[in-house]
Amino acid sequence: MPRLTLRAFGPAQPYPDTAQSLRAAFGAMAGLLFTQAMLWGLGWLVGLTDLGLLTHPLLMAPLGASAVLIYAVPSSPLAQPWSVVVGNTLAALFALLALRLGLPPVATLGLAVFASLALMAWARCLHPPGGAVALATVLAAPADWHAGLIWLVLTVFAGSTLLVAFGVGFHSAFGRAYPNQP
Repeated sequence: MPRLTLRAFGPAQPYPDTAQSLRAAFGAMAGLLFTQAMLWGLGWLVGLTDLGLLTHPLLMAPLGASAVLIYAVPSSPLAQPWSVVVGNTLAALFALLALRLGLPPVATLGLAVFASLALMAWARCLHPPGGAVALATVLAAPADWHAGLIWLVLTVFAGSTLLVAFGVGFHSAFGRAYPNQP
């Protein structure tokens, strides 16, 4: 019996197709580079240099996890445009709202993830990186409400939208269906 128990912790996935794995890795890299370039251009066009929001990369770490889903498992319900864009955006919005409550940081982090997960489930846009978006928002969003909303729209909403848009074109170029319709 212990042998079967230990075996359960081994890989659940079959060996990957090398070409498909490299294509997914290239797609994620290209999608993130495209997204960052477009976000910088958009930020520059709307004058965000004055707010100091263009001093750091506009990509947030959870978008890397979104890219893994979009480019490596594009048929997953968790990788569909609604889940990526709405899931990430709801998570960031409710994290900003949690910040406004003035709770201790640990409570704010917990509340942000709790609310994000509950709302993503309710809105049928469950996207695992959304939990990380909630944490990143609590940890990195500007303290000012107005600047926080700009950050949410530019970094989270626009970033998620651009990553999905590039994914649509990328998968189309390789003859793969994305988004997947049931």
